[in-house]
Parts: sequence; C-alpha cells; structure tokens
Amino acid sequence: MFRISIPKNIALALKMLNEKGEAYIVGGCVRDALLNLKPTDYDITTSLTPDKIKEVFKDYRIINNNGEKHGTVNVIINKEKIEITTYRYEGEYLDGRHPSFVGFTDDLALDLKRRDFTINAMAYNDSKGLIDYYGGKEDLKNGIIRTVGTPSLRFGEDYLRILRGLRFMGRFNFKIEKETKDAMLNLAYGLKKISSERIVNELKEILVSKNILEILLEYRPIFTTIFPELIDTINFDQKSKWHSHDVYTHICYVTSYTKPDFITRLAALLHDIGKPHSYQEEVIDKNVIRHFKGHAKVSYQASIEILKRLKVSNEIKNQVLFLVLYHDIEIMPNKKSIKNILLKMPNLNLELFYKLIDLKKADSLDHTIKTNLDYELILNIAKEIILSGEIITLKELAIDGNDLKILGYHGSDIGKILNYLLKEVIEGRLKNQKEILLKSLVKVRL
Repeated sequence: MFRISIPKNIALALKMLNEKGEAYIVGGCVRDALLNLKPTDYDITTSLTPDKIKEVFKDYRIINNNGEKHGTVNVIINKEKIEITTYRYEGEYLDGRHPSFVGFTDDLALDLKRRDFTINAMAYNDSKGLIDYYGGKEDLKNGIIRTVGTPSLRFGEDYLRILRGLRFMGRFNFKIEKETKDAMLNLAYGLKKISSERIVNELKEILVSKNILEILLEYRPIFTTIFPELIDTINFDQKSKWHSHDVYTHICYVTSYTKPDFITRLAALLHDIGKPHSYQEEVIDKNVIRHFKGHAKVSYQASIEILKRLKVSNEIKNQVLFLVLYHDIEIMPNKKSIKNILLKMPNLNLELFYKLIDLKKADSLDHTIKTNLDYELILNIAKEIILSGEIITLKELAIDGNDLKILGYHGSDIGKILNYLLKEVIEGRLKNQKEILLKSLVKVRL
C-alpha cells in the first residue's frame, strides 16, 4: 500500500484523533507527497467536531481564535502549531467568494467534494491509505489541473480559484483540462470581486512561473481583467523595424525572458503598456512607420494607477516604477553613464540595478535588430562604483547647504548649486574635495 512519511507531531495528532473518530492529512501535503516533494505544511481533517477536538487535546495548548466557528482548531504539540479542521460542507456562494454557511459532517466524501481541484482533494492516513474519490492521483500522473465537479460552478463559488489554477499550472508546469480552462476564461470577469491583496498574493507566484509565456498568451482574458490597461496593447501593430510582435505579445515574451523575480516580471508586464497612447507616425516609401518616443513615461504614469489599485507595498511600487520609467534609457559601459542611472534610483541598490539590466536584456531579446551591449561589463562597473563608495548622491558631496549659506547663498539657489556640483563630480570634471568645490563656485552661473 502507498505510504506517506508523516512528521512525528502530525502523526501523533492523527493517532489521537483516530482513537476517538476519523482523521486524515488532506490537500496540498498529500499532493506534494505524491509528487515526491517535501510538503511545507500539513493540514488535518477529521470527523470530530471542534468541541471534541479540544477534548482530545485537553492536555495541550489550544490557540483560541475565530476559526472554531468554521471548524478549525489550532493545537500546539512540541511547540509546533497544527491545524485541525472538522469535515465540512458548504452552503451556496452568494458573493463569488464566501459560502452562505458552513456545516459540519462526519462524511469525508462531502468534505473532499467542496475542494477546488482534484489534485487538492485527496486525503491520507496510515490505516486507510490514500483516499481519492475524484482521480487526483491520475491527474497528477498526467500533469492535469481539473476542478472537482463542474468547472463553472466551482469557479462561480470562488473566483479566486481561477488564479489558483494558474498558480498550480505554473508551479508544476501542468496543463489545464479543456473544460476547466474554458470556464476560467469565460468567468475571468469575476476576478473583479476579489480583493487586491489576494490577487497580488497569487500573482507573486504566477509571474515567476517557468511557463509564464504560455500562461500570458493562453489566459489573456484573466490578465486583462486584472490589468485592463493591457487591452489596448492586444493586436496593436508596432509597425517598426525593431519589432515583429504586436505590443501585447512583445510584453509576454519580454516577461518570459526575465529572471523569475516578481518585481522584474511585474515591471516587464507594464513596461510598454503606454505604447498605444504614445506613438508618432511617419510615411517612408509609402510605408507607415511608428515611433514611440516618450512611451516609458506614459507607461510609468499608467503604472502608478495600476500599482495603487493593486495596493502593493511602497517597496514594490517604487522598484517597479523605476524599472518601467527607465527600461528604455541608454546605458553605456562607462562610469559616467552608469552613475547617472544610479542617481535616479529610489535607493542606492545594486540588486535593483541588476533588475534593470535584466529587463533591458529581455527587452532587447525580442527586438528584430539586436544590440551588442556588454551587459556583464555594465554590471561589473556598477558593482565597482557602489562597493567602492564612489560619489553617488548629494549626501556624499563634500559640501552641503550650510557651507553655501555661509557664503551668502540662499533659497532655491542652494539646491541648484549642489546639483550642479554633484554632476561635475560624477562626470569627473571636479574632485569631491571641499576646497576644490568651493573654489569652483566662481564659475557657477545660476
């Protein structure tokens, strides 16, 4: 009989529960064990009601929270928190997110029936072995994502399951069964009912998938629901010698070419979103040619609103906006060029500079005309500048506003002079020494 190696604290909890009723590990931990992956956490489901669960563990610490009304009791065994939930069945979903009521049952089949995908609807204990009413083991073997029951009903109950389907597709590089896929695409509009926080939590895993290109191209209605600004990029012909793809397809390829990092890939998804609203046309030899001067700023402005709507953290927002705004800026393999970019960063951050170079490399990979920039050299120069502590910001300038006030400068003139001197130092025309900088002020013209 198939066996799963269960950690000792979980095994103890199962043993104690099975002495008074019936209990199994369930869901993702069973799925991962069947895939020969180490489960990150274990959920236990049982026929016992919350009161009876607490009676079983009366000699252990129980964390009191609001979970008991939904059937969940948290028990501490040897300093490990273990989540135990009574078999449940659910009432009708009226808001596309939550059931109208949750009832308790002693029937495991009813509990598994309410779960989202077959690969997550399996249970196991050592005495009964694997319980698989919906073919989850076979779907795992074949690399298939399929809902438990009718897909349209399952997604209509909770639209977040649409994104969960994409997450599992990406995590395991599986295919989504056709009826399930059709329902996801047809019901994508329901994601408008889901909170931004939950959407972002799913996107953090979806966007770093190895098969992100397939996901973005095949499940476009899902992404245009979350990012309606992408709609105008679909089939938008760039009419440029630099591009063979429409804007949306270009965005998809660029995203897939970046490293699997959420911030970089979110920036890639947004980097050209302003192109349909910032193009200029000219006719050359009777052919219409499009140029996109200034598109990065338009994409940046659109991204501000998108990230505000998604309620991402300030750290994520600032990094993504920097990458979008400067993805198209020219960077040459010399200190002057690189320092000018580093100065524009929200924080002096070598990792963020690496993300910018990764995005620029990915962007160039989907150009029909390739650039021959030595990106490794650019990265090495940036690393040398930052690690050596070379002058980068106003805070590191050898003089400050107080020095200028002593000399009689005031108001906005102080900022103008400091920025002028900073530029002179960065570009190598002045040394960052107080005496030299003060002497140079006679040449300043405000």
